[in-house]
Amino acid sequence: MTTLLRAEGVTLGYGRTPVVHDVTLDITEGGVGLIGESGSGKTTLARAFLGLLTPMSGDIWYGDQNLKEADMRRFRRDVQPVFQGEALDPRMRVGASIAEALPRAARDRVPGLLQQVGLDPELAGRRPHQLSGGQRQRVVIARALAAGPRLLVLDEPTSALDVTVQAKILDLLARLGTGRLLITHDLAVVGRLCRTSYVLFAGRVVESGPTAELLDAPAHPYTRALRDAVPRLGGEPPRVGARPEPSAAGEPGGCPFRSRCPLAVAECGRTPALREVEGRRVACHRAEEVLRGR
Repeated sequence: MTTLLRAEGVTLGYGRTPVVHDVTLDITEGGVGLIGESGSGKTTLARAFLGLLTPMSGDIWYGDQNLKEADMRRFRRDVQPVFQGEALDPRMRVGASIAEALPRAARDRVPGLLQQVGLDPELAGRRPHQLSGGQRQRVVIARALAAGPRLLVLDEPTSALDVTVQAKILDLLARLGTGRLLITHDLAVVGRLCRTSYVLFAGRVVESGPTAELLDAPAHPYTRALRDAVPRLGGEPPRVGARPEPSAAGEPGGCPFRSRCPLAVAECGRTPALREVEGRRVACHRAEEVLRGR
């Protein structure tokens, strides 16, 4: 599969405080999930992939070009965001909002884009407040598709929708012919849309591999907790005990999950490296025991 974007040893932060640590991650055409609870660094990493945040160290690659040196006009066309709760301009009609992303000569494509996302083209004349939440989210997706992107960066695209509408939006995304980076806390959602997934905790990748394998048999205690905490589509965000203090999450030594891990032992005071375990990469000293269900 073609790699559309790649992070190599990327550390990200705000000011001098790093919040994402030494992440290496490939976004391929098969759909990639970025999973973790709020504060895990998912959206920060997505902002770097969109060129909105410069790494403190490491590099983002767009194909074979470093993003720092890439043709940003082409990049903005190829990589389109769909943010959580993205708002449409209340003063603009739906058709005009989508047409903004099109060259003037191509604005007759608006009805087709609305149909592509399952909306009646007659909705082009309405304003956002006249649409339901699910319809507005489809308009946001249509606007992103207007540029003809190769990759959609989707940050919790269904979190504000009820379960029935979530399912329809996920079906729509599964039918689109674009690549996907899906940022979510919900393993059930990535199970429908992503071939590969990366699990983040405290700004670090703790497990990655084929999504089906992560769902069936997590090898990291945190991945297992996420899976067990969200048993159905539309479930509540996972709660896996108390959060670590910021100092604990940022300690240079030791597993960042150890203060919440039921399997923590003295060895967990040593930072686990990502290593190959049964077809995935895991940062856990006891991954084999997790796979055995202990």
